[in-house]
Amino acid sequence: MGLGCKRRMFKRIELINFRRHGRFSVSCRERNILVGPNNTGKSSILDALRIFSDVQRFASRRVPILKSYEGLGVCAAYEATNRIFSVTLENIATNYSSDFAKIIITNANDNNLHVYLNPDLKPEIFIQTDQRILKNKNFFHKCFTENVVVVPTLSQFEDSEKLNDQEYVRGVEYTRLAARNFRNIWRGKSTEEFEAFRVLVRHHWEGIDVSPPELSGGFPKLLQMFYREKGVSREIYWSGFGFQAWLQMMTHFLRGGHDSVLVLDEPDIYLHADLQRRLFHIAKKLFNQIFIATHSSEIMNEANASDVVLIKPGHSKGSRITSEAGYRVAHTLLGSSDNADFARLARAKRIIAFEGNDRTLFKKFEQKILKSGVLSDPDTLSIKIGGYENWRRIDNLRWMFGELFDIQAKIVSVFDRDYRCKEEIEEFERRLSDAGVICHVLRRKEIENYLLEFDPLSKAIERAAHRRNIIVNYKEIIRIIEEVGGIQKEDALINVQSFATKYYASKRDGRDPSTILKAAKLEFDGEWGKAGFKQRISGKQFIVDLNSRLRQRYGFSVTTAMIADEFDISDIDNEMIEIIHSINKHLS
Repeated sequence: MGLGCKRRMFKRIELINFRRHGRFSVSCRERNILVGPNNTGKSSILDALRIFSDVQRFASRRVPILKSYEGLGVCAAYEATNRIFSVTLENIATNYSSDFAKIIITNANDNNLHVYLNPDLKPEIFIQTDQRILKNKNFFHKCFTENVVVVPTLSQFEDSEKLNDQEYVRGVEYTRLAARNFRNIWRGKSTEEFEAFRVLVRHHWEGIDVSPPELSGGFPKLLQMFYREKGVSREIYWSGFGFQAWLQMMTHFLRGGHDSVLVLDEPDIYLHADLQRRLFHIAKKLFNQIFIATHSSEIMNEANASDVVLIKPGHSKGSRITSEAGYRVAHTLLGSSDNADFARLARAKRIIAFEGNDRTLFKKFEQKILKSGVLSDPDTLSIKIGGYENWRRIDNLRWMFGELFDIQAKIVSVFDRDYRCKEEIEEFERRLSDAGVICHVLRRKEIENYLLEFDPLSKAIERAAHRRNIIVNYKEIIRIIEEVGGIQKEDALINVQSFATKYYASKRDGRDPSTILKAAKLEFDGEWGKAGFKQRISGKQFIVDLNSRLRQRYGFSVTTAMIADEFDISDIDNEMIEIIHSINKHLS
């Protein structure tokens, strides 16, 4: 996709007189995790997208007519009946009003789809756009290229499934009747499509393999479909409902692609915690944009803070989480206990003690490296321990878990390097090792320094530019990154020399101050020559300075989460990979 192309995604959803909402709107991003209490209207947002999908399927085969709407001018309209909609319209208008319930969906190209609904009235469907209206069947797709994948209500498989006509099967494939025709659906797919399904299932559900449907030998002939687990072959009807739901979800997920939007309602009903987390990461990878309504704190915790949209009673718009306080509100709305943290502490089997708020970025790197790492395990507790001087707290943790909870928890600690010299780091690691504390000290200044790689940084900037339809030049991006990286060089050297002076003074080894300063500069220059700015400057300050430059020049900024999302395993520093493997090996 070129730098000047607009993304295939929705920008805004507005509801007027729609179900519970007198007037409600959501500003959409790539990931939209809708959370809130029951009966606050989360599913209304998904219903609006289901209705979009119904309209798209209908209008893509029709020629629009020209129709004038007050305040909007001449629009491309589509004549339809209420029979085209898959959602119940009986209570579509707020308090059973006789007025239209209105949906307005805006995409990244600033085209607006208006759908006005009432069970007793003919629907009004029209597109408001700046484009020239074309009277042909391609006009709807020209305005709305988004492919909406709605995962229908899931249910258990039938114990037996007769062979159905493929035209009928295609008609129910995306409806609540899909589960009753699951074997028929896969019988109608190609070998290549089934192999993609098989690989997806096998990759994400270890030890499982599935086979294509086949006809039974009896009369009447029935369709059967088998899966193999631990050498035993069983018909899918005999599997647990969690696995049946997973097979259905993966079937619908395969409809996704670079232009696709996923609509998924409460997957936590069907799946336990680990599969909820796994599902979210598959969705992120396969779809350009996702909308998930959920009560799952597991999914919420896997998402970036800004991905979570709070739907609260009495509010006219969905609000994004922007702070720790927002997370606490969200957990409260999900029904989490006030004692959730204590309960988690009491069941912890392994602990990672970080110097600061490093868990989120460590977890993102871990998820790129390992299929299922300890930071994604709910029985792993991460604790903020503070600086080097607080390392003895780790020993106290071991005592506390033994005395209070009768748990022999495994504990690993991770500390920042800050501006310390190699000799001070090595001495610190030896001291903790002698005390029986498993410790890793980063060789870059802090965790954010591991984000300072050219390819992911430039991709994050390009993606932020895409969202605003801004064209950025790759060479210009690299120049900005290099310039920002050099800003701190002098200050970093001063801090490195200051830390070295304090360290050797505390050792009272009689070294001349000028010798210490020269040695510190030699170490600094050597590391700068090998790794450039990413090793010794402050990674946190780099991102602040970079965003200041980006806002000044282009009017946008990037977050640490946006940068981390652009990493492939090949972009991750070998030291970080080794640390994460070591932590997982010790805590497994």
